[in-house]
Amino acid sequence: MPRSDITVRVAGEGGEGVISTAEILTRAAVDSGLEIFTFRSYPAEIKGGLAMMQVRISTSPVGSIGRDADLLMAFNQEAFDVWASRMSPGGVLLYDPKHCTVPEEFPHARIEVPLHEIAMKETGARIAKNIIALATLVGALDIPTPIARDLIAKQFKRKGDEVVATNLKAFDAGLSHMNGDPRLVRMKLARASGAKAVGRVVLSGNQSLSMGAIAGGCRYVAGYPITPATQVLEFMMKHLPAFGGNVIQAEDEIAAIASCLGASYAGARAMTATSGPGLCLMSELIGMASMSEIPVVVVDVMRSGPGTGMPTKTEQADLMYAIHGSAGEAPRIVLAATSIEDCFQQAVRAFNLAERYQMPVILLSDQSMGYRTKTMDTPDLSSIRLDSRANPAAEALGDYARFEDTESGVSPMSVPGTPGGMFVATGLEHDEHGLATYTPENRERMTAKRFRKMETLERELGAYGDGVFDDGDRATVGVIGWGSTEGTIREAITRLGGNGGRVAHFHPKVLNPLPVETVQRFLSPLKKVIVLEENHTAQFAQHLRAHVPLNGTEIVTVNQCTGLPFTADEVVAALENQL
Repeated sequence: MPRSDITVRVAGEGGEGVISTAEILTRAAVDSGLEIFTFRSYPAEIKGGLAMMQVRISTSPVGSIGRDADLLMAFNQEAFDVWASRMSPGGVLLYDPKHCTVPEEFPHARIEVPLHEIAMKETGARIAKNIIALATLVGALDIPTPIARDLIAKQFKRKGDEVVATNLKAFDAGLSHMNGDPRLVRMKLARASGAKAVGRVVLSGNQSLSMGAIAGGCRYVAGYPITPATQVLEFMMKHLPAFGGNVIQAEDEIAAIASCLGASYAGARAMTATSGPGLCLMSELIGMASMSEIPVVVVDVMRSGPGTGMPTKTEQADLMYAIHGSAGEAPRIVLAATSIEDCFQQAVRAFNLAERYQMPVILLSDQSMGYRTKTMDTPDLSSIRLDSRANPAAEALGDYARFEDTESGVSPMSVPGTPGGMFVATGLEHDEHGLATYTPENRERMTAKRFRKMETLERELGAYGDGVFDDGDRATVGVIGWGSTEGTIREAITRLGGNGGRVAHFHPKVLNPLPVETVQRFLSPLKKVIVLEENHTAQFAQHLRAHVPLNGTEIVTVNQCTGLPFTADEVVAALENQL
């Protein structure tokens, strides 16, 4: 009986083509008219180490990485040792017996696929074993072979006809080996339409975010390569010049954000992208942007820390640093994208908020979301509206008060060269004209002015605030998450059996300032709320307790910091435990 949803995991040594196998499989599934959602976990080493890519393939749109593997393709012993314990009931192990020994008591079906042996026999090159693995999976899932063959030809076209022919020969040999094995029939997917749906694209979170930044008016990017944010810098280097923008690879993260502040001071929408260690280096200049009220967007694609930590693994542990990491009290807006689609929308929003409130905006993503890929609708550009920074009126020039103490906290900002609009942007405390002033009265007044912008934004968020909000039809138990866990939580709630009002769900996108009125409205009917995060210290739960009166609602924290994202199974178990 064909299935509608299958999770495939491909694992082995980095450099053996493990990720390429899964990427071609992904594209073949999409070209077959199927929906995909991928996740990858790759080693920090340039070559070697354990690499893994998981591909969830479905006949309908999906929003999470799926359950444990239905099919595990293990290239070597380490792949088996690490991932064989995370297989679904009825799962099938495909493994190369030359490089992997499976114990007799292994509880799942196993099929030997002599990747190395077939590769050497048919092509004389062991590197071809990844194409043989691809053929095995294509056959197991009943993906049309002409689609896969065409993708292989495109993949290796630049290396010449001989290389293309060799890889196609390896593909055919892999198909020949696995054809007719009855144990794989049950893994076949329902037949697809054979063509990609119109208006559907496949993007990673980093690509979607980069596209959103361009759509949001970004025209200057400076950055320094750092895993897992480098893909943003690379994307912008390739594409931003076509939109009249400029990209610079700076000597370090400090120089990157410093040049962004200069570009923004001159009137450009500017952005830098980094990860946790780079964000730490930028903290002084984030404080400078806050004090001098210069718009800037900082993207933090979070990874496991502290220190170098696990640079290629995921975590949600930078939240407190994003909110508070600077000398003194430096207000900044913190957003968290919740999905690949939302990466686009929040990038546009980050620039609008930075310009409107003239302050730094930190946009949080993470390794899991940055590198996962998904089929999604082409972003709708017709709905995008760009906010501009407030400019001084003609009568305000001459005796221009750049940092005028306004009701909203936002002051008109001139562009350098505006007659009568000259001002000094300094990191020193200053008066309304930008002149350094250290009196107690001025210090109190200007600090309150800068923080008033946060109060203005919180009021604008209003009673219905921002984010995914589902009150669960009079539920008494709810779950709060933030960032990339949205799709997993949604799937877990759905899988609890269509229980209607049993579980409410809130997933804010503005984390600082916290939309207190919205959170209170969500919490008020609930006896218990589970706050689910991929960190050890329950950072959002702490943030919640610090700012929102709980009025008797019990907060239960569910945390993990394994370097891997939550699965829907894990969330279901956590919710069932509380229900």
